[in-house]
Amino acid sequence: MKLRRVFASGLALVLASGPAAAHPDITMECRVLFNFESGKLTGLGEAWTFDAAFSEQLVADYDEDHDGTFDDVESGAMEREVFGNLAGIHYYTFLTIADREQADLKPFGFRARQEGGLVTFAFGIKLPEPLDPALYPVRVELKDPEFAVYAVLSGDQPALLRGDAGGHCRAAIRDDRENPYFDGTVIPQEIRLVCS
Repeated sequence: MKLRRVFASGLALVLASGPAAAHPDITMECRVLFNFESGKLTGLGEAWTFDAAFSEQLVADYDEDHDGTFDDVESGAMEREVFGNLAGIHYYTFLTIADREQADLKPFGFRARQEGGLVTFAFGIKLPEPLDPALYPVRVELKDPEFAVYAVLSGDQPALLRGDAGGHCRAAIRDDRENPYFDGTVIPQEIRLVCS
């Protein structure tokens, strides 16, 4: 089956056995970048690296010239046919600012690359306006509520801060046990900006 048909439903694959026996079809290792300009948080950058089996399917479907890289046309096709279909589930990105979930995320700068047999999607999300995270607490969780995709933070630099010149902020990661998903069976990881 062509991968693009799988993504057409936003990766909400049918899990016939129910939550107790369900498992994700795809795993992606994630990194989040918090971008600061002039002391204010302006947006996020994300990188998702997919597991070997799913990466192999992406390469088979989208590296049409079989040269081991994704050119602009191939990457653009993935952005339209794969990534673009994830808007309804927030691009797996659940961003909360001052305890209000941000519903209308607008990603930009999407690109796909392959390295060592694994495919990575990278993109940015611009905040509606720059903000001071010391005044407006920021939290991010990456998850697929249908659990067809398991998003796990990378063990190597899962959260980075760029442009925080004064070093006033740090990224704190914890298991969000208060808000499990997929019928309460999966505990997401939360990244919280802690700023002075």
